[in-house]
Amino acid sequence: MRQGVLGYLAALLVAVAAARQVGLSGLWAAGTIASVAAWLAYSFAAQPAYERARSFRPVRRLVAVGGTLTMLAVVGGVQNSRELREAIAVLLAAAGAFSVSIVLHRRLLRRTPTVLVGQVETVGGLSRRWDGREDINVVATCTWRAPHELAPARATATTAFETIVDEVLEAVARHGAVSVVIASSRAFTTPALRHLAWALQRAEVECLVVADMNDHVEYLHPRRVGDQVALALRAPNDHLISRALKVAFDRLVAATALLVLSPLLIALAVAVRVTSRGPALFRQQRTGRDGVPFTMYKLRSMVVDAEKRLDGLRGLNQGAGPLFKLVDDPRVTPLGRVLRATSLDELPQLLNVLRGDMSLVGPRPALPSETDAYDEWVWRRLHVRPGLTGLWQVSGRSHLTWDETIRMDLQYVNNWNLRLDLSILARTPRAVLRREGAM
Repeated sequence: MRQGVLGYLAALLVAVAAARQVGLSGLWAAGTIASVAAWLAYSFAAQPAYERARSFRPVRRLVAVGGTLTMLAVVGGVQNSRELREAIAVLLAAAGAFSVSIVLHRRLLRRTPTVLVGQVETVGGLSRRWDGREDINVVATCTWRAPHELAPARATATTAFETIVDEVLEAVARHGAVSVVIASSRAFTTPALRHLAWALQRAEVECLVVADMNDHVEYLHPRRVGDQVALALRAPNDHLISRALKVAFDRLVAATALLVLSPLLIALAVAVRVTSRGPALFRQQRTGRDGVPFTMYKLRSMVVDAEKRLDGLRGLNQGAGPLFKLVDDPRVTPLGRVLRATSLDELPQLLNVLRGDMSLVGPRPALPSETDAYDEWVWRRLHVRPGLTGLWQVSGRSHLTWDETIRMDLQYVNNWNLRLDLSILARTPRAVLRREGAM
């Protein structure tokens, strides 16, 4: 099952059935079926066990071969050959059956049995982060204790890794793991990693090393420098075209949403004015891209003198890090509690998106008092426009710790693309309806 043998057999049987269905006969039928069988055999042998059931690489190769044959037929003037068209149809049918098999295997086997290796603290942190994920299942951990002093730390870590190799192999065999993740960049400094990688290669088990970059770097891209392999630190989509597309998408969606939601916004504004004293809109200075301040709009959910009463409530703060959050904030009006629970108070920020102060998706717009307390590395989150929604908002909001919040923001900043934006936008309604971490 893990190696997708049933999918390979299904693709071959579909090719045979398709050849009979289209009436392919003689040498054409034999040659086509033999070609599919050779393709499947090569694909099985050319991939390690942990990729055979999930990789679309064989399908892309077969489609490329089919496209090449079609092009040669057109150039050679035999594109009207019935046999050639039928043979290509058989190839595509086999590729389609194999694709279905890959999709099913990715669904059925999406949780990869994984052994996690490294220092106790690092492994514990990764285990907690990966708990409940749909793509990784940590079935065992092999760990060592971190020494207190820096000087012997490297030597001790190296020695510990050397002595733990047998334990790793035993855990792989016992739990049927198909992947080993080493959460220690110091593994690169010991020959034991090479021996472990060789042993796992013999067992056709994937071996990965997680570089200890503290989650605060740009996208890592491997490239060759001379005769060495290096990791290039560069942000994906960091070019004018992608940024222009994001701005155009933001403003088009914001303008459309404001037009569609204008009756609701007017009704809510009237309700705010009627139920409490003060303006319907709340204006507040926030820190925008590259630290440039801007005025953010929200429907007012607090009493008019909320800012003046803040100092008396700081001792009750339940927020993470420099964030001020209070579950039962006495400054919130009755209607404001409803607006906050449903996130309807955030809708006027569509005006900020239309003006270019904000984006539909991005880090939470921070207060100047919060950014003043940032460590230097946290300022990376200000390199993009703040968002109406974001990875932090759809991943637990106020239930997250400060470090988890920053990690989410930096993960977005360092890896953003339009597909990620669309994914976050699609997850936002569910996060709002479930009201997780809303205050």
